[in-house]
Amino acid sequence: MDIKARRKALGWSRRELADRAALDPRIIQLVELGQWNEFEALGRIEAVLRMAEDGEADPRLAPPKVPEGQVPG
Repeated sequence: MDIKARRKALGWSRRELADRAALDPRIIQLVELGQWNEFEALGRIEAVLRMAEDGEADPRLAPPKVPEGQVPG
């Protein structure tokens, strides 16, 4: 099942998935359109979907850590 179908099966909007995976909602849109393949973002999406599908009540990931000396964004 693809990411969009899995998200919809959980009753989540793109924004809700993005919030739970600590990602920008635009990334979710690009992933669902097949226009984004950055491994860390895909891994975060997969992890939060799997947690929800496995029955976790409120799956959420902490925001990714920014390496020391780098500015986020």
